[in-house]
Amino acid sequence: MTDARSIIDSDPVTFEVVRSALYAICAEMKSVIMRTSFSPLLSLSADLSCALLDAQGKVVAQGRDIPVHLGAAPFTVRAVFAAFPIADWKAGDGVIVNDPYAGGTHLPDVSLIMPIFHDGTLCGFSLSRVHWPDVGGVAAGSSSVSDEIFKEGIRIPPLRIIENYAPREDILALILANVRVPQDRHGDFRAQIAGARRAEIRVMDLAARYGVDRLAQVMADAQTYSQRIVRRRLADLPDAIVEHQETLDGDGIDPDARPTIRARIEKTGDKFIVDFSGSSPCVRGPINSPIAVTASAVYYTLLAFAGGEIPPNNGVYDVADIIAPPGTIVNAAYPSPVVAANTETSNRIVDILLSALAKAYPERTPAGSYGSACVYTLGGMDPRANRRFVHYETVGGGAGATSTGAGAGGIRVHMGNTMNLPIEAAEVAMPIRFRAYELVPESGGEGLHRGGAAVRKVIEVLVDGVEASILGERTLSPAGGVAGGGAGAVATFTYRSADGQARSLPAKSGPHRLAKGDRLEMVTAGGGAWGQSKG
Repeated sequence: MTDARSIIDSDPVTFEVVRSALYAICAEMKSVIMRTSFSPLLSLSADLSCALLDAQGKVVAQGRDIPVHLGAAPFTVRAVFAAFPIADWKAGDGVIVNDPYAGGTHLPDVSLIMPIFHDGTLCGFSLSRVHWPDVGGVAAGSSSVSDEIFKEGIRIPPLRIIENYAPREDILALILANVRVPQDRHGDFRAQIAGARRAEIRVMDLAARYGVDRLAQVMADAQTYSQRIVRRRLADLPDAIVEHQETLDGDGIDPDARPTIRARIEKTGDKFIVDFSGSSPCVRGPINSPIAVTASAVYYTLLAFAGGEIPPNNGVYDVADIIAPPGTIVNAAYPSPVVAANTETSNRIVDILLSALAKAYPERTPAGSYGSACVYTLGGMDPRANRRFVHYETVGGGAGATSTGAGAGGIRVHMGNTMNLPIEAAEVAMPIRFRAYELVPESGGEGLHRGGAAVRKVIEVLVDGVEASILGERTLSPAGGVAGGGAGAVATFTYRSADGQARSLPAKSGPHRLAKGDRLEMVTAGGGAWGQSKG
């Protein structure tokens, strides 16, 4: 990947200016989508990610967005370019895809790829991956328990949905006919187009200022630069071979399903090999991880383990060598359901990888996290506006402590990076009331540095017929500590009827039909501690 005439060495100032501009374009692209989208999940929680690709489809820059979205980008573009070869693209084209078996993550994550030309020369592509709050399926929010991917929502293979900058209304109509609240999804899609157009303008400006060839050289060398840093930092660490395995908290369908994920990491010189051989076969419920999601968890862990400000791109991703046997829970077999892999399985994979690394490198490895995004979805009719509503939200929890301090409480960890959605915005948009939203004191593991605190959230529905689902983790498997630290408290999920009767719910359940006055109580898990308490 290196070149004797590399701009990194010959003109480092220009390299840094242009490289930084590419990352700034990703941030601006995200800002445009947030400001023009219809869904609070996007405009307030920022459940979306943006990246720029070079003319060969390699990721050269990405935003500070959602790790599970962006690590999957290389798989997405390979599938897209297999269907639409790079040589056939024209200015104003746009391809949409969400298929987890064609490089996607899960069905609600809808990707849009558009090319960027300058004076007839292809400079690269923009990619946005936006979480649509609903893509159909058996339950409102398209994130519930089902036993095959067909029940999770509409599955979109790579389709050319934009030609000459204009959406193809026939394809768009077909997609919107299969989702709840289509007018809002239409608005979110238009926001993706706006983000792509902004990226196109900014990259064309760079090409006009520095030249297409110079820009292409920076894009190539940006990957070299990131890879150099990662390989150097790996080479500076002592070699080790470590293993770890954990069981997940069931699949929501089979009460006896407790699948295991086993990981073996070999760090030799500047090589980083992760072998998931021995992990359980796919299960019936929606926790099976597509290879793109598993790879995202590996890439994230590699970046975190290497440490410091390493610009993420294909140069980093190419360092990791991943072995994930097909048909296992870490390399899902079609048509297994996968919707919870993004939010739950991916976070558990990260904790498993970090727990393995902690056996050789405890000083640079955090304790276990709440291992989840803790997704809940709601849907129904709002009589105040005589309008259907759909709501998708994640709930924070406890992060693992480190050798330098306590774990953070009430945050989204690892593979998720969404922001808090204000309860006021949700109450205005839907017939619900939040009866509690608070940290849970002392839910983090005890040790030299305590684990982060869990979150308790209680929601009361104000009308009949509200559909609700929960996808969570660590009700049975607490977050482990590192270097003798204690485990965090486990998660709990409870349904309380309007007359006060309570029923415990498993980590993954739904869709439930709630009546006026019914409540859902979600308590996420606390983080693990680092080190033994003194005295």
